[in-house]
Amino acid sequence: MNKRTKNAVLTLVVGLILNIALGAAKLTAGVISESVAVASDAFNNLSDAAVSVVTILAVWLSARAADHDHPFGHGRYEYIAAFVLGAVIAAVAVELFISGVKRIIEPAEIAAGALLWATLGVSVAVKAFMAAFYRVRGRRVDSDAIRAAAVDSASDAIVTTLVLACMLVERFTGAHIDGYASAAVAVFIAVFAVRILKRTISRLLGERPDPELYARVTSIMTERPEVLSVHDLVINDYGEAHKTAEADAVFPANMSFTDVHAACDALERAVLAETGVRLCVHADPDMTGDARLAELTERLAGALAPFGATAHDIAIDDGARRVRLDILLPNDKIPRAELVASAEAQVRGVLQYDAEISVDYI
Repeated sequence: MNKRTKNAVLTLVVGLILNIALGAAKLTAGVISESVAVASDAFNNLSDAAVSVVTILAVWLSARAADHDHPFGHGRYEYIAAFVLGAVIAAVAVELFISGVKRIIEPAEIAAGALLWATLGVSVAVKAFMAAFYRVRGRRVDSDAIRAAAVDSASDAIVTTLVLACMLVERFTGAHIDGYASAAVAVFIAVFAVRILKRTISRLLGERPDPELYARVTSIMTERPEVLSVHDLVINDYGEAHKTAEADAVFPANMSFTDVHAACDALERAVLAETGVRLCVHADPDMTGDARLAELTERLAGALAPFGATAHDIAIDDGARRVRLDILLPNDKIPRAELVASAEAQVRGVLQYDAEISVDYI
């Protein structure tokens, strides 16, 4: 287990202990005072403790090195665990909501004694401390999981404050809003669960790379004078510390194969050293001597500019009387059919060839 993983696990263990203690204290206070809202808030803390347990296990497993059967490492353990956990939390939210509705239908007095007030007051203070603690530690170890825990703890502090406010309202007005508070807590937990599920599914399906990481890798590659441009950079996410990438780099056509190979190796080493991303570089020659290609490139740039799109990997196949090219779209709102038709028209206008067009977003 490396230093980063140890620090992350230690942080999560502290959170686990605090969540269990708070959950037990709130549950006891809720039972004594017969408050469904407080008991619901206790379940929220216990679900947070479950989050900590699963996250600790996932962080530990995700740090395992690559092996024969898993050459890209085990980083996605964290995503799979988060999905299962999100489903469990959603089920808890449904159960708590049902309990709240029952209390709305059959309201009851809350025995709001000193124990209950003290428990909830301490809870707000502890959750505020945890939010600050997670935020600092998350920044230090660069962990999205711990940053998310910071947001969750801050939200819990707000929810418990809401419960206290509801108790004050009931004490001074006599209005029985305990069930409504319970339902509100359940809704909050459900929102949290949906966010976990949505985020996890998105990462497992494959997302656009982090803009900062994308820009950093591109910058490292274009810092070398022999690299004229970079395109088709794809970053594959196998966990926070397990990312691979592939990219096309354009080199002068008159460079020797040996020099291009050496430059590609140097690029891959530099990116790995500075970002931790394992990069594979595909070399493209800069064919500037073909007047037809130069004219076609210029006309395509002008035709695609209104869409915010760009063309690259433009290749003329005279034998097949075909032009192959890739078009990069800035978003999924671009009218693809219109854009492709415009590009085909430029190809026919310059060469009277057919066009084979690939459209992508990265």
